[in-house]
Amino acid sequence: MSDMLSIGRSALQVNSRALEVVGSNIANAENPDYVRRSLNVGDTTIYGSTNPLYSNFTGVGGVAINGLVRASDQFLEAATRQTGANRVRTDVMVQWLDQGEIALANNQSDIGSQLTELFGSAEELSAVPFEPALRGQFLGDIEDTVARFNQTASNLSTTTTLMNGAAAQEASELNSALAELAAVNEKLRPTKTGTSQQVALLDQRDAALTVITEKLDVEISFGDNGLADVSRGGTSLVAYDTVSPVTFVANAGGAFDIEIGGAIQPPPTNGTLGGLHRAQSDIAATSANLDSLAVQFAGEINGWQANGRTDAGAVGTAVVSHGGTAASLTTTGLTGNDLALASPAGVANGNILAFVDLRTPTGTEQQFEGLVLAQAQNLLSARSESDAATAFDVATRESRDRVSVVDLDREAADLIRLQQAYEASARIIQVARETVQSVLAIF
Repeated sequence: MSDMLSIGRSALQVNSRALEVVGSNIANAENPDYVRRSLNVGDTTIYGSTNPLYSNFTGVGGVAINGLVRASDQFLEAATRQTGANRVRTDVMVQWLDQGEIALANNQSDIGSQLTELFGSAEELSAVPFEPALRGQFLGDIEDTVARFNQTASNLSTTTTLMNGAAAQEASELNSALAELAAVNEKLRPTKTGTSQQVALLDQRDAALTVITEKLDVEISFGDNGLADVSRGGTSLVAYDTVSPVTFVANAGGAFDIEIGGAIQPPPTNGTLGGLHRAQSDIAATSANLDSLAVQFAGEINGWQANGRTDAGAVGTAVVSHGGTAASLTTTGLTGNDLALASPAGVANGNILAFVDLRTPTGTEQQFEGLVLAQAQNLLSARSESDAATAFDVATRESRDRVSVVDLDREAADLIRLQQAYEASARIIQVARETVQSVLAIF
């Protein structure tokens, strides 16, 4: 009878705890960092002997809780971290390359459309070279072109500054996640396997690892009791409870760098920092190309001006000047009478007729269109990459979620099953009690 009471009592305890676990699963069904739990249950059968000359005996003691089990697959978790990092990288690239395209468009007042207007003004002026209004319009179009170069350069610079701010914020959040992981490691080491505390800490560990991998490409290694160390290219970021923070370093005219322990690291290739670095590299290249176009534009305009003669017969002086960048491009303040519209031979509109010769495949107008087209192609490529990465990530997460995420239908079925098991365990105790009472009544 004592065996029956022991069996019933242990079964009640196990089923009661199992009901608590199911309740916890249901309560955290909407928690993205929560991994479904279940009880690992074993029997308490005891084997032994009182004398080696005699046969062994078996004592039946019911069931016991061996610990909590997380429904987690380390390979699916690793795959999900990888696909998640790819997805956020491409999302960030699309976001910032789109900003680069907006910067070039300059609120639908781009350099290309203004250059088209400039060539139109030159054509009108060539028909009536002595008309002051047309000369003023031509100079005004040159000034507007210079202003658009300035504004576009400012737009790209602002975009780069915003990207630096975003990268600095990402680095700060990365360091917070690294510190969180180190704190979890410190708590995990002395924790007993299979306890509620351990599985909760493992949830926190995986959440921190997800944040880390979605910020930066790193390597993860796992140790005893679920401890996780993080490194990058042989440089440690987290070693047990020791953290080496990541430092953001802005670079003028180029993509940012990251440092660990004062040493410059290879450029990030994945996560949000990887996406920001790649997008900023593209924006920096676009800015450099714009600077080259500004210098080319100044050379073309000033070269054309130097080939002509003013109304007074003087050689044309520079119309624009620059310091090697689009932002430094400026007009020199010439008036309509300073324009060298005549040819050296004295033809009044000879030089302004030659202005159209600047409209070549290698000229500023066509080169700017090529710059815009290259930016659009980069953005289109990033969007295609983002779509593919998102689809792959969704598929991987679905596979992971089939293992780890709480299914309310399943939990509801478990509730019914465990309630019935609990009632059956109580019935065992009741039968044992009634049996004992019946035996005692005999005497």
